Amino acid sequence: MKQLNLRGLLWVMMALLPLMWWSPAQASSGGSKDDAAAYPGYMALEPALVVNLASDRRTRYLKLDIQFYLNSSHDAELVKTHMPLIRDRMITLLGGRQPDQVSSMEAREQLRVELLEQLRETMTHQTGEPAIHAIYFTGFIVQ
Repeated sequence: MKQLNLRGLLWVMMALLPLMWWSPAQASSGGSKDDAAAYPGYMALEPALVVNLASDRRTRYLKLDIQFYLNSSHDAELVKTHMPLIRDRMITLLGGRQPDQVSSMEAREQLRVELLEQLRETMTHQTGEPAIHAIYFTGFIVQ
């Protein structure tokens, strides 16, 4: 008799288990974690961008971890769709610079402004919308 009661209890628990993680917010958004992402918000450039810098003495690199600030999930979709073009523009803009052109604080800020301007121009040309509101360097290594 105990075995039958235990099985019944186990069945009830298994039937109720999915309800333990359900919430009204999931029901309204379809339950997807991607749908639950809040915008305005950030999107990381993955993988990090690595470009060659100009140098007479030895090979030098710039490694950038970047976060894009986007106003809507629509902008996020545009950025995802055009990520190969975005990466190409960043590599073209950053590659071949002198190490001293990216090392100082002022140079980094100028680089951020220039990069944002170019990416917004590229996205506007491709989609009719700039999509990227701001960019932030979350990692910046010159080696």
